[in-house]
Amino acid sequence: MSNVGVPLPLRMAIPWFLWGIWKHRNETLYAGKQGDLVNLVTHAIEEAEVWNKLRNRQLQDNITNSQPIRRENRWIKPSLGVLKCNVHAAWVNEGGRCGGAWLVRDAQGDVLFHAREMFLPTSNRIAAELRGILWVLQSLRDLHLDNIEVWSDCGAAIEAIIDSSNWPR
Repeated sequence: MSNVGVPLPLRMAIPWFLWGIWKHRNETLYAGKQGDLVNLVTHAIEEAEVWNKLRNRQLQDNITNSQPIRRENRWIKPSLGVLKCNVHAAWVNEGGRCGGAWLVRDAQGDVLFHAREMFLPTSNRIAAELRGILWVLQSLRDLHLDNIEVWSDCGAAIEAIIDSSNWPR
């Protein structure tokens, strides 16, 4: 890993190479399949690139989200006649436990609807937030609310929705 003579993308893919070799071994021994080793290497490099890209974005998102939020910017009223839904997901690293909550307020700030839910385990905070946003959209559809803004505090999740080509997973 520390050999600078080996290109960084290959060094970063070493865990995926090892995992691919292990899976290839098991497929050969137990399923009688003989996989393509060129595909194994290509897949390992691609997975490493995706993982490192997501990891770097998550680290940047954590740095961004760790800055204190000024009280006056915490919640902004929507325009008259528009509802605003705030969603937040909580994710605990150990076991990937996560859950979320949302609430809908009108232009006066009065809460009209709210809910909270426990989700199936996810691999990271961004996945938990995306699951929460999907849950919110389904809930709002079920409530027949269509003139509504949905807000999240997870910049990486919003970015993944806006530009999904940079977020293949």
